Order: sequence, then C-alpha cells, then structure tokens
Amino acid sequence: MILFSGSKLFGAISPLETLSLVQEDLFPHAKEIGIKSAEYLLLILDHSRITDEEKAFIRNGVQWLNEESLARFKKIYTKLSPAQRQEMLETISTENWGARWIESMLTYILEATLGDPIYGANTKGAGWKWLHHTSGFPRPTKAYL
Repeated sequence: MILFSGSKLFGAISPLETLSLVQEDLFPHAKEIGIKSAEYLLLILDHSRITDEEKAFIRNGVQWLNEESLARFKKIYTKLSPAQRQEMLETISTENWGARWIESMLTYILEATLGDPIYGANTKGAGWKWLHHTSGFPRPTKAYL
C-alpha cells in the first residue's frame, strides 16, 4: 500500500502489519491467550461471502489510519509508541469512518476469539477456556471459510 503525506510520496506499508498491531492494541490479551486474530482476518479478506465493499473498507481503513498517523505524528501507525497508537485509535473513533472501522476490527477479533477452533484462530479453544465457555454440539466438522 502506497502512502502520501500531503502531495508527496511517503512510502509503502504492509496492511497486514498494521492490521495485526491494531488488533493487538484493541485486544491485547488475544496473543497472550492464543488467539490468532490477524490470521482470521486474512481468511475474511479472502472469503467469497464477504462483500468486496467490506474488504475494501478494511483495506481503506488501514490507509486512512496511516494517513491520519502521518498527519499527526509524521510516522506510520506501526512506528508509533503504544501511547501514540492509543491516541490515534481514540482520535479516529470520533470520525464516522473510524468508529465503523474500529467496530469492524472488534467484530472480527471477537469472531476469532469465540469461533470454533476448526477455523484456526481460536487455537485449541483458547478463547473458550479464557471465558470458561463450553461449546454447543454438534460442532462443525469442516471449516466454511
């Protein structure tokens, strides 16, 4: 993904790196308990039942977040300190697009945390164990993503 600062080319960013860090910032315990939310988001971005508009919105959110970060701190999101990243998330949450994008990220984090381990994100039922949840039956026998 190419970024501009004003009208000048700033550089390129990795959307996955930004998405992974945003997810860590929104739900820091995910990695600690064994949730692979970034990998789950990759499934979402490749899934045929997810609309092209939703996929574009996720990708555009990465671009917009980094543009805001450049405007405010002269650095891309992944180069900010943890405090600056939290400030950026708070800032974009006041914008319509930002609030919707953060909500979307949180939705996918929760799906990764609560979904059946067959999808690969809720490794060994880590999210279920963390919440002391017992899954219902029957469980899926194959992934539908």
